[in-house]
Amino acid sequence: MRMTSQGRHPKGHRCHRSALASLLACMVMGGVCPAYGDEQAELQELAEEGKEGKYLLPSLGREWLEDQGVDLKFLAVNDNWANVRGGNERGVGSMGNLNVILTLDTEKAGWWEHGSFTLYGIWIYGQRPSQAVGDYQFTSSIDAPVPQLEPYEAFYEHTFLDGRLKWLAGIHDFTLDFAILDYGFTFINSSFYTPSTITQMPYSFYPNTSWGTRAIYDVTDKAYAMLGFYDGQPATTNNIDKVDLQLSAEQGLYSIGEIGWKGDSPAGYYTKVAFGTWYCTGNFTDLGGQEFNSNFGTYLLGEQELWKELEHGDEGLGAFFQVGQAEADRNINPWYFGAGLRYQGLLPNRGQDVLGFGLAMATFGSLAREVYPGIEGSERTFELSYRAPMNAWLTLTPDAQFVVDPSGNPSLDNDLIFYIRSEISL
Repeated sequence: MRMTSQGRHPKGHRCHRSALASLLACMVMGGVCPAYGDEQAELQELAEEGKEGKYLLPSLGREWLEDQGVDLKFLAVNDNWANVRGGNERGVGSMGNLNVILTLDTEKAGWWEHGSFTLYGIWIYGQRPSQAVGDYQFTSSIDAPVPQLEPYEAFYEHTFLDGRLKWLAGIHDFTLDFAILDYGFTFINSSFYTPSTITQMPYSFYPNTSWGTRAIYDVTDKAYAMLGFYDGQPATTNNIDKVDLQLSAEQGLYSIGEIGWKGDSPAGYYTKVAFGTWYCTGNFTDLGGQEFNSNFGTYLLGEQELWKELEHGDEGLGAFFQVGQAEADRNINPWYFGAGLRYQGLLPNRGQDVLGFGLAMATFGSLAREVYPGIEGSERTFELSYRAPMNAWLTLTPDAQFVVDPSGNPSLDNDLIFYIRSEISL
């Protein structure tokens, strides 16, 4: 990535699987959102029991539309932030997304079974916290160039084999499916959503999505395999604000695959482990000016429930880890390491609340040091987060992050930034 006059690596295309994207993915599919974990299941069930309280605003006939197979959702995600120490500059600001998602169930519409169309638009607005922090990984998962008003996703999805095989094609964000952990979405920092090694080039993810196709196959009730193929260059690092939907051999093909195991162990504790790899055939020039016609990386991640307050409850302690790798001779960030702990139901009568503490570390390799003399070896971000669903339509997340060596830049002091995130189903 090119470096700005403030001495940081801009990654406006970064912020793969934002909280909004995770929640919306579940809302579009009409089920419990896996990215938010079991803490959302009870709220979803309560919302479905009665229409009152499901949205902040009046439903305006949305229940009737649902009966006709048309599901219309509105979601507003807003980050109020205060950078109180270090980075590029102190300051306060607010950044957000307004999202509109329209899904058509082909069976309810009387057309054919097992199909759905999704149209998803997004408006990004506000002041970017990364401008103040100067960080590489982005302390906010919804950080992106602003203002933007664009179609985010448009695809058709079909299920086969009694739901075991799910296939889609169209404009799609691949990070809604690949390289994700339930426990990672307790946090706000973008690297806990997707390892930073995967999102350092502008492939098809938030906010610059493009054409692609993806298949998920449930090998057993717990083992799965996923494979996706996408436009290799929806945007460029020099012009990440503009999306190019054209396909060409020069832009290449981005392919990604993942195998994993997810479910309860024989002892009744939730477990997930996954391994993935990605490869892009597109032509690009690295930061040092050298031309390449491919890029490659791998990742390994896992999460484990460690202890439960009750045998059959969700409250208790869990842990997770992430490892990401990318080719060192052409990527500024060849390794990423993430890990954390989360506790659900720490406070009495607040069984859906989740407290999390995590560390996200992006390392900078020889290419970074060659292009930016004096750069430090890594950026480390410590995050303390408390996710609190207030009712069926509002969730609040107070959050604090301490960034050590922002972007590996020795001229920037260690940074401290505070957030209050709100997620509102309108």
